[in-house]
Amino acid sequence: MSNEESWVFYYKKQQTIPNIDRMPIHHLSCPQEKKRVIRVSNKNKSREGDREEKENERRVSGFHRNRLDSDQLDLELRVSDTDSEKEDGHEDESSKISQQVYVNACKHLHVAPGKKILRSLSSTQMSAKERIVNTKEVETIAYALTTNNSVTSLDLSGNNIGHKGLLDVLRMLDENTSITYLNISHNKLGSKAVIILRDLISSTKKILTLEAAGNDFNDKDAEQIADGIRQTNTLRSLNLSQNAFQERGGEDIAGALEENMSLKELNLSWNHLRLDGAIAVGAALSTNSTLQALYLAWNGFSNCGCQEIGTALQTNSTLELLDLSNNRVGLEGAKWLAKGLMLNSKLRHLMVNMNSLTTLGAKTILLAIRDNPESAIDTLELKEIPVLEEAIGIIDELKSCRNRFVVVHDVTVLSEDFLSCVDCPVRPQKQKAHKKSNKSKKKS
Repeated sequence: MSNEESWVFYYKKQQTIPNIDRMPIHHLSCPQEKKRVIRVSNKNKSREGDREEKENERRVSGFHRNRLDSDQLDLELRVSDTDSEKEDGHEDESSKISQQVYVNACKHLHVAPGKKILRSLSSTQMSAKERIVNTKEVETIAYALTTNNSVTSLDLSGNNIGHKGLLDVLRMLDENTSITYLNISHNKLGSKAVIILRDLISSTKKILTLEAAGNDFNDKDAEQIADGIRQTNTLRSLNLSQNAFQERGGEDIAGALEENMSLKELNLSWNHLRLDGAIAVGAALSTNSTLQALYLAWNGFSNCGCQEIGTALQTNSTLELLDLSNNRVGLEGAKWLAKGLMLNSKLRHLMVNMNSLTTLGAKTILLAIRDNPESAIDTLELKEIPVLEEAIGIIDELKSCRNRFVVVHDVTVLSEDFLSCVDCPVRPQKQKAHKKSNKSKKKS
């Protein structure tokens, strides 16, 4: 649409349409009123009278056109008569309107309509995963979903929609009242779209699950995302995995978790959380009272992060699932986790796969679960961690007492491994001998 043209809307009755200045396609949310919304330009005002006469003739003859002519440039939204409604009574009226809006939008933006998208407008799930080529296609989907009340799940992952495409999605969510699941993962949104993501997290009242993995968010972006987490009261699940949050990013998100009262599931896997960032996230579990599942796999929590997590588990009464796989956790970290498990009565699923716990660390965790009669753990994952035959006896004992108890492991050894001695402090005698040898070298 050129800047010289100003679009005017005409109705049978005067009424306002929300966000009229930013939405190029509008519609009536109540098709039962049988009103027509026709969009024409100032240049075509002289043809308006002829058009209305033709439409009146068609109404009298009972003929209604369902498709747009190839030479028609303006977008028209027509409401079907009761006869067609009786024939397709099983379809939702909002789905029909959204399909027509989608076709009109594709025609106006010169985009080829997608059959799969057109069909999904009448179902509960819409998937455009790795299908979108440019932002215009996102725009057409956004226009169609403003009128739709049947789609509850929208998947836009694997597309380079950019910050402009995400802005169209945000505007659509201001109008849509049915979508509760949104997946915008792997779209390379980056820092340009982080403010839009913050508004999406904080302002949307219907979204319960938001997937935003693999979008190149960094430490600077974490501050904006944390503000959105603080403000939201409806979001239940948030996936921020496969980004680039480090120490500062971990501290910002941890501060938001201490204030948030709605999140039940948070995925921070495949980031760079370590040192102060890992410590802050672990300490946040002591004050957070809503989180039920926390995924922290493939970070760098190490022993210092596990110390805070173990301390938090002693008082936390909501967390049920904890994933610490591949976090450089050693024997000392396993001992801190065991201290938390001795007093915890809520955690059900613990994953510590691919860590250097050693045989002694795995045994320490199993003993903590056995010695805690109120422990609720029914699944313990120890993949690629050596387990002693003595620990196998503890596992059999736990299975005899708890019918649902499962331990996932794949390595059984006969003796303790060498790594069990790595975390032990160095003997002072060896240090003295080493110093004497240095002095003798200096004298020589």
